[in-house]
Amino acid sequence: MVLSGTYELTIDGKNRLSIPASVRAALDPETQGTTFYIVPGTPITTLHLYPDRYFQSYSEQRHASLTPTAEQTQFEQVYYSMVTLLEPDNQGRVVLPKWLLDNVGIGKQVTVTGARDHLVIWNRAEHAIFMRQNGPRHPDLYQFAVDKTIEAGRSVFPPTRS
Repeated sequence: MVLSGTYELTIDGKNRLSIPASVRAALDPETQGTTFYIVPGTPITTLHLYPDRYFQSYSEQRHASLTPTAEQTQFEQVYYSMVTLLEPDNQGRVVLPKWLLDNVGIGKQVTVTGARDHLVIWNRAEHAIFMRQNGPRHPDLYQFAVDKTIEAGRSVFPPTRS
């Protein structure tokens, strides 16, 4: 499963966001589940929406990779207090927690983008700024990804430069 694309959507008066039909179709209920976890994202003005089984696996891996310290405990207390499980209704809409929307400054007009294994919910104006600043950097960002992939011993992307 690869979540991709850009969707301009509106959060309704009940804070419901419709998960795009193409995204819902790409998700396998057997392997990804039918619900989503929403968490504050990076940048802090975004929200990330993960298929439930992916998020559970990610959380287990993150927990196993950290040595228990006071900082880890604090991280988990803060991070997981902001994580919310969302269950889509029959029309594929999820209710976004108002406190999360307010916390990150997301209004009713949003852009939802695919980010490989999750969706990113942006304030539409913030996304436009992000793309103006970073869109022109795409060739360099792509090459960075190619270089890191090769450094890791994998050859997923064809190199764009010699």
